[in-house]
This record gives sequence, C-alpha cells and structure tokens, in this order.
Amino acid sequence: MALMQSQSSMELLNQETMQHHLQTLIEGAHENWTYAILWEPLYDYSGSFILGWSNGYYRGNNNSNGKAKTKKVVVEQELRKKALGKLYSVICGVSDMSNGDDEIVLEDDLPNIEWFFNSSMFYSSIIRGGDLPSHAFFNSSPIWVVGSDQLAGLPCGRASQGQSLGLQTMVCIPWANGVVELGSTDAIFHCEDQMDLIKKVRVLFNSNSLQMSSLPITEQGKSDHILRSVLATTNNLHAKDVDNISNIIARSGKRTL
Repeated sequence: MALMQSQSSMELLNQETMQHHLQTLIEGAHENWTYAILWEPLYDYSGSFILGWSNGYYRGNNNSNGKAKTKKVVVEQELRKKALGKLYSVICGVSDMSNGDDEIVLEDDLPNIEWFFNSSMFYSSIIRGGDLPSHAFFNSSPIWVVGSDQLAGLPCGRASQGQSLGLQTMVCIPWANGVVELGSTDAIFHCEDQMDLIKKVRVLFNSNSLQMSSLPITEQGKSDHILRSVLATTNNLHAKDVDNISNIIARSGKRTL
C-alpha cells in the first residue's frame, strides 16, 4: 500500500512538473501561443506504437476577448460542448458530462480552438506515418507550419482540423521522450530567434526530474477512431449529430475490429 501511495505521489508530482514546464514555455514566450501539448510514446490496445496525450496547457487567445458572437457561433459552441461531454462520458465510462453540472472543462462559451485543445486529450497518432507530432518524433526534427493554406494543404488530419477551427501556426518539437506541440491563432513565422524556443523545450523536458510513462494503454486506439469520426462532423455539426453520437461511436468501433 505504501509503495502504491508513493508511486501515486510521484506521478502527481511528475504531472505537476510537466504542467509547470508547459506554462513556463507559453507564458514566458514573446509570441502569442494559444496552447502547448506534451505528447508521449505509448502502446495502444493493438500493440501499435503511438503518441498519446500526456499533459497540456491552454492560455487562450486574448485577441478574441470581447468579440460579438453571432447566433450561429453560439449554437456551434453549445453543440461542440455537448459532443465533447458525450464523448468523454462514453470513453471514460462516467455519466454524461455535457450538461455543464460536472467539473470538466466544458464552459458555456467554448471557443473553437479550445474545443480543438480539449479534444486532443482523446487523440493519438501512429508514430510512423501519423500526423505532425508523430513525424517530428519519428524523424527527430522540429516541424514549423505557418498559415491557413499551409496547414489545410498538409496530408495530416490534425493540422487541417486545427486550421478549420482557427489555428494559424502549429509547431512540433521532439525531445528524448516525446513531442511538445505549440499552437497559435496568430501567424508566428520561424526565424533565428525561434531557435531559443526549440532549445528551451529540450532543456525543460530533458530534465532528469521527468519520468515518462512506459505503460501500455488499452483504450487509446479505440478513442482515436472514435474521435476522428466525431471531429469529422465538427465543421457542419447539427443537433442530430450530437444526439446520434452513440451511433457514430458504434460505427467507429466496428471499423476498428
């Protein structure tokens, strides 16, 4: 029992350390980064080597504060909130979290890019031949993509999905045990000064104080297929899509068998 409690305490401390590093990276930057995500290598339920969510920090977009919202935008935000809540409840086996009564990040005013960030918790990518984080990790080389057209034109579902929800810059920086992904709704171009950002990532996350998980996950692969099916509807999301999300999940499960 004491050993289990000790391991639990270490895992909590490790998560807090990673969260602090991501916050330091975002808040200490001169650029307006919207979020930072830490991906780590894991094995999914089928034995495939993937990158999965480890931690994340969301700062938001200060430029969007105070903007008037049309009725269409308000409806879309509410539908996304319900969809994410239903997705969370199915994957995690809890009661429906989409009603806003439970403690999960499902605010009434959920910006598109925050939906993208939150849904990343259920995302995974095959390391060889996957999306941008996987390419960066597999090739041990940073990837820096700027501009709506460039993101939309990539053969990577995550990049095009982010672009459709307002992302303008996506950066993936590999380190020894994973990848740090940075995203912004601003166009942040790569220059010599940005080398400091890459160096900072590697200094922060190559610290001996961080121990990444080596345990396999059992449901991440299923979550990936489910999420891709749900996200495929977000650009034209209707109430019937949210109501039928269980059917979407069931169809996704059949395709993974």
